[in-house]
Amino acid sequence: MSKNDDPLLETFKKHIEFEDGMDDSMLNDYLKAARRYVRVATDKESEQPVMMVAAILYDFRVPEGEMEKALDSMTPILLAEVFADEEIDEQSET
Repeated sequence: MSKNDDPLLETFKKHIEFEDGMDDSMLNDYLKAARRYVRVATDKESEQPVMMVAAILYDFRVPEGEMEKALDSMTPILLAEVFADEEIDEQSET
């Protein structure tokens, strides 16, 4: 693992059942894109949604209709992240 690798890289490899000897050159890019996607959607980078989005990017590898459907299916999870934060913020204010 190089110092430029994403801190989640090894966990991500386990998450997608990545096998030794396979080309992992794009995995950091998928994680970077997933972090950006989740950050824009939720204003933070929670590990589980990042892993899920990165797995979608890995599975589909090229933009197509199925990828759009898969990413759209993440909407409830991302919204739950936002609402959970708002709920915690409201509780801490009282």
